Formats: sequence, C-alpha cells, structure tokens
Amino acid sequence: MTDAPYIVGVDIGGTKVACVLADVEGNILARQWQPTRAGEGWQVVVQQLFEMTERVLEGVSYRQVRGIGISCGGPLDSQRGVVYSPPNLPGWDAVPIKQVFEDRFGLPARLENDANATALAEHRFGAGRGTRNMVFMTWGTGVGGGLVLDGRLYRGTNDLAGEIGHTTVLLDGPLCGCGKRGCLEALVSGPSIARRARELAGESPESLIWQRTSPNEATAQHVVEAAHAGDTFARFVLAEAGTYMGIGIANVAQILNPERVVLGTIAVKAGDLVLEPLRQALQVHAWSRVREVLQVVPAELGDRAQDLAAVCLWLED
Repeated sequence: MTDAPYIVGVDIGGTKVACVLADVEGNILARQWQPTRAGEGWQVVVQQLFEMTERVLEGVSYRQVRGIGISCGGPLDSQRGVVYSPPNLPGWDAVPIKQVFEDRFGLPARLENDANATALAEHRFGAGRGTRNMVFMTWGTGVGGGLVLDGRLYRGTNDLAGEIGHTTVLLDGPLCGCGKRGCLEALVSGPSIARRARELAGESPESLIWQRTSPNEATAQHVVEAAHAGDTFARFVLAEAGTYMGIGIANVAQILNPERVVLGTIAVKAGDLVLEPLRQALQVHAWSRVREVLQVVPAELGDRAQDLAAVCLWLED
C-alpha cells in the first residue's frame, strides 16, 4: 500500500487529540478533534482516537490508505511504537500505541516524537523546503528539536537526538524542569521569558506589561504584545532570550553545519524582536563559514503543522 493515495494522521497531546485524513500532497480532507480525556487513563484516550479515526475514514476503503502516522510527545520508542510516560499524559507507562492501532484497523502504523514529526512537516511543506540539512526547533512552552540530515530524519541511538533545549548555555543558570541548571529551555522558553520579566518587574514598574496584567499572571504573550507596542523593558527581555537562543543555535550549527534552522511559536509571534539579537549572537559565537551557509527563519505552517506532522511519517521514504 506504499502507493495508496491517503494517509491518516493522529496527534496526541495533553490538551487535545486530533485525527486527519490527508492525501500525499498534504491536503487535509477530513479532520476531527476533541479535548484529551487524559485523567481517565490511556485506554479512554485511545478509544477517543479510534472513534475519530473511524469518522475521518468514512467512505474510504482501507485499501486506499497508506498507513497511520502517530505524533506524540516523548519519551517514546519509535521503532517499537511504545510511549513511555510523557509529562502531559499521566499513566501512559509503556503504552504500545503502534500495536493497538494496527490491531484495531489492520493498517500499518508509525509512531514519532512530535518535534521530529513537525520537523518532517516543515521540511516537506514549510520553511525547510528544498534543504538537505535542516534543524527544526519548537520554541514555546518548551524547546525541542528535530534534525533532518541528508534529507532524512535523524533520531539518534535511542530517540533522543535533537534535545537542543537541554544543552547547557549558562553555567549555574536557572533550574530547568529536567533537573539541570542553565539549559537553553530554562532561559528562552515562554515560561522562562515570563519568569525573567517578573524577576525584573521592580526595575521597570511603568512597563506596559504591568498595565495589562499583574506580575503573578504575566505570560510570554504579554511580553511579546508589549514589545510590539514599543515597550523598552519588554524588548529588553525578548532580546535577552533571543541572545541566549542565538548562542544555543551557534552550538548546534558548529556541530551540524545545517543550511537552515526553522524556529517555532515565539519566533513566529515576536519576529525580529528575537531574531535580530539571535543573529547578532550568531555573529559572535559561530564561525563565519558556518554562518555564511545558514539561514535562521520562523516556521511557516502555523496551525497546519500539527495536522501534517503525523501525515509526514508516511512521506519520509
């Protein structure tokens, strides 16, 4: 069925689950989504996914389906198709998600880390089109990565390649959720940007941020909105995050020598407010011959990325 015209894509998240039917050109033909009933156990969530898959397949012969792609947050084993206790999916301890889908639908299934799957989507349909070596980085609540090297996804020895957010950028820096200090994620993620603004709130009480919200409720979105409105303090906070991201990307670029680094949510929303200081940091921390072949750009797919990520697992070959 490798030349079958349709692919089912399944996106498993802690907040929502979704299922799509797509063609090999990336056109979404049917879509279902529901809030994730994560607190009720993995069997309940799987039943949600089964029902949505059945709906998007209505009127379609299974012989026309190439396979089912499943995108989920890690940790997981992509080869065995097993999910191991993602933080946003309590109780998912060694869930054989690939096998349960294959048993239910009689179709081949593939499982992939959501950052890796999104990297494939941006590489085929988004900001990574035409590249041979590309790094995709999520930049939102956390910082993750997906590596496309020589045109193929690189997973590493046990599915841990691309954990760029947990490389050390600042010795003895802030504590990261992973337990280490000074990780890139602890310096540039959305919650980290909000934390930094709160730490410095006393130095800039007149900031637009505090006219719109209290320090206890500030988010990265508040910082970005104030920065776009010209707020000097908010721009400083974003510039600091952009600088640290530039250092992190310089380290990755020195190792992998990619053509393009594609950055997710915060780069898309903040634009040059983070990209300009990021590129200035690259000038300092990456060799000129590394920089001269490297582009750093915002992701392009937006909300389409989650729909296309799992679909692309069947377009990689």
